[in-house]
Amino acid sequence: MCKAPLESGVLFFLSPEPSIHATLSLMTSGHLLVLGASILWIMLCMRFWWAIDREHTWQRRFIAIGAGLGGGLIYLIGTMMLEMLKEAPPPVQDGTEVRVMSRPASGVK
Repeated sequence: MCKAPLESGVLFFLSPEPSIHATLSLMTSGHLLVLGASILWIMLCMRFWWAIDREHTWQRRFIAIGAGLGGGLIYLIGTMMLEMLKEAPPPVQDGTEVRVMSRPASGVK
């Protein structure tokens, strides 16, 4: 059985589905990379925000807005690219194309 998210120490996120309910699913390494890149961008922008003098409020606001929008876009585009890179499922075969060999009788060789 799967442990509770807090016990296992693995990141989880809510995945939206067509229904009202959302399911809890495990984050893949690709999702973790995208999330890490997004957080790294926000941290880099906040470093510049901290370095700007308090007198320049508009510069600080633009940096903060850029951090939020940039981090969100990195996450959005990254998850879209992950979906595009997924391997396509094999084509469905009709029952007419599937051939099944019968087992030989146990007494006949």
